[in-house]
Amino acid sequence: MCTPQGIIEHIGCLICDEAVKKAIKAASYVRHYKANLDNLEAEMIRLRDRREIIAREVREAEDCGDEVEAAVSHWQTDVDRIEGGIQELVGQRTAEQNMHCFVCSCPNIKWRYRLGKLAEERTEAVKELTNRHFDRIAHRRPPPPELEFPSNENYVIFDSRTPILNEIMDALNDPKVNTIGVYGLGGVGKTRLVEEVRKQMRENGTFKQAPLAAVSKNQNVKDIQSKLADELFLTLDAAQGNKITASNLMNKFTNGERYLVTLDDIWQEVNLKEIGIPITDGKTGCKVVLTSRIEGLLKKMKVDRSFLVAELSELEALALFKEKVGNSADSPELSLLASKVCQKCKGLPVAINALGAALEGKPVHAWKNALDKLERYMLTYIEDIDPSVFASLRLTYDMLHSKDAKSCFLICCLFPEDAQIPIDELMRHCVAGRLLALTPRTLDEARNAVHTVVDTLKSYSLLSDGREINAVRIHDVIRDIGISIARDEKAYLVEDGIHHWPEPPENGPSYSVISIRSGNINQLPDELAYPQLHTLIFEYSNYPLLKVPDRFFSGMKKLAVLVFNGMCLLPLPSSLAQLENLRMLCLNRCKLGDVKIIGDLKTKLEVLSLRGSDIKALPLEIGQLTSLLLLDLRDCDNLSVIPQGVISKLTKLEELYISDRFDKWEATTDKKQDTSSNASLDELTSLNDQLITLHIHIPDVKLLPEKQLKFENLKRFKISVGSTIGYFDKKFSGSSILKLEGIPLKDEFKALVHKAEVLYVQQLEGLKKVLHDRAGGEVSFSNLRVLIIQSCGNLRYLFSPSCARGLVQLERLEIKSCPMEEMVGFDGEEDEDELTRKEYNNLIWKFVRALEQCPYHFTFGSCVDDT
Repeated sequence: MCTPQGIIEHIGCLICDEAVKKAIKAASYVRHYKANLDNLEAEMIRLRDRREIIAREVREAEDCGDEVEAAVSHWQTDVDRIEGGIQELVGQRTAEQNMHCFVCSCPNIKWRYRLGKLAEERTEAVKELTNRHFDRIAHRRPPPPELEFPSNENYVIFDSRTPILNEIMDALNDPKVNTIGVYGLGGVGKTRLVEEVRKQMRENGTFKQAPLAAVSKNQNVKDIQSKLADELFLTLDAAQGNKITASNLMNKFTNGERYLVTLDDIWQEVNLKEIGIPITDGKTGCKVVLTSRIEGLLKKMKVDRSFLVAELSELEALALFKEKVGNSADSPELSLLASKVCQKCKGLPVAINALGAALEGKPVHAWKNALDKLERYMLTYIEDIDPSVFASLRLTYDMLHSKDAKSCFLICCLFPEDAQIPIDELMRHCVAGRLLALTPRTLDEARNAVHTVVDTLKSYSLLSDGREINAVRIHDVIRDIGISIARDEKAYLVEDGIHHWPEPPENGPSYSVISIRSGNINQLPDELAYPQLHTLIFEYSNYPLLKVPDRFFSGMKKLAVLVFNGMCLLPLPSSLAQLENLRMLCLNRCKLGDVKIIGDLKTKLEVLSLRGSDIKALPLEIGQLTSLLLLDLRDCDNLSVIPQGVISKLTKLEELYISDRFDKWEATTDKKQDTSSNASLDELTSLNDQLITLHIHIPDVKLLPEKQLKFENLKRFKISVGSTIGYFDKKFSGSSILKLEGIPLKDEFKALVHKAEVLYVQQLEGLKKVLHDRAGGEVSFSNLRVLIIQSCGNLRYLFSPSCARGLVQLERLEIKSCPMEEMVGFDGEEDEDELTRKEYNNLIWKFVRALEQCPYHFTFGSCVDDT
């Protein structure tokens, strides 16, 4: 019961218990004071040992320039302070042994109580200090600004790079942009550029830290994480897994500060989250810059913006070269040499810097020797050249995964410096040289495969777009590296401007490919032994044309590709007939007479090009080339005879190119084949099923055979009917060109009209049937880029709506002497059929005759524009 007496008794018991406990504890202090002091001294020994270890680690960190953690410094201060108090307490122990009670000789109980209690309390404090844990003793000091980006301390500002630098920084300041790609040729300066971006954006406070990790071809997540952590001053446990490290990095990048992460030189897709790099929106978080030689890889990783770093201009390249070489480059004896050597680098900084370093302080003869080696594609053989230059550029070639890409790249290296390399030429080499892993069934398949390979090489920055359509170019330094690879590993010989035909190698493998361009060789050897030679390219660029000895080809039994351009082949050497494995023969711009001997290459020859030669008559023996897939007679302006029956016998022919000057077609074909007469267009009907490319001039529509030609199978064509292409071909380029003049529009031409990229029609009967076609849902002219219409009357308007909708590629329209009321005629169609401005966004109208004679009326939705 809770009575007052009970409560008082309970409180009394509690007070009594507490008093008893305190009395027992006090007695313990008195009784065990010596043991407590002994324990304190023992713990103090442990603390001193720990202090020595920490002190040693602190000294090591300070020797390395690291900054000691504040917690460690505070701990050392606490240890020093408590040690002083304990020494004083232990000293009192000795004094106590001589002290007794003031009234008798018994021990001093009060003093022992105090010593025992203090010893126990200090022991616990010492234990806490001894057992205190530190994640790390010290951390790296942030480097001074001049050391954070040491590789960029001599960054050279170029006018061509400044806009790109500013655009990248603007993009990084854009809250909608989180990832940026920078791509370009190996050694073009991508890394230097992004390092300058990092430096400037760190200095202006945009980002707190800007770590960079060089990824390179051997991509390893742990290595990337380690490099990033190193620049972020994070200490990683080597034993922890990638996921834990990724989590640590992720926490760092999402701590509310701004970070710029650069992954340099990537060669394959990178999983940013696996590394620990978050992509965040807004003003805080992390942004990423990726650099690569492979533009397609950046697209695959879906970067928000990408930037191309191109080569330096000639003036910028020379300025960089002189800065590297020093004042000696301006001396009278070296100035011209310096300019020539620098030109060989073609604006590639890695080559400019390497050559500058190699030639700095060297005498004139060393400069001349370097120039000689550059002219012979021997960059890597120059004295004191940094071998890493070759290794860096070669790496791109090594990273090509397909044999097709490597083979095609090395073929490109056989073309001259600064050449516009037609993709069709590459296709021919790949087909005849059997360079494609998957043997194509048709030339069209081969062309698609080569285009795919070329796209890969362009993506890797090994090739770039040429000035001409369907052509590419290769940087001279990259070409030199390719030639070095081919020379060392594939037994290629590539020479320009030599004075004597090279001797076969005495040691080492026999040449597999020879490519020589020269106008200085006066005489060819009578006979050469190249038992392993697969491809021979020889272009002569002088006059008079060089003659070829009769037995010249006798020692080349394995030859598959022969390109002899600019030669005098009167007559063709008889040893040509011995080339039983020859699949491609190009005798372009040659002086030719009787070429019957080519017919002896019956079963293997697949590609025959006589383009630009002075051949007058194609021999009947050409009809024996039953494996021929391609015959090129373009620019053979003197050609006047193609015997009847030759074309029809070439039953495998897929591509036929005939000079547009050839107009000697016969009207009919006699079944008995009169070999004294020329071929007729009837012979093309035997090629209807497989012919996909046709270049031809038909002077009169009456020459067309009664059996309709299947022009709808053609994928590439240049066909003129009535008058020749003439200037039209030079002015407008394309893979499908059609010119029709003064003829009725026959059915076989309608398919070509719809396929054409460039279309010229003049005085064409039946044009209205095509332009006013209202076939339901059918889209015409989807490839048309250039349309020229002249003197075509009876057109009230030019296009029907369905035809006009197909003009999505149209870039140029010329109309001459064609009176009409409006461009698009609706003839009562509903408003929804009217064209919008968006559908005409690629249309550029150009009128080359007096516009007042042609009252045009354009309808764009509800807008009317009278011109």
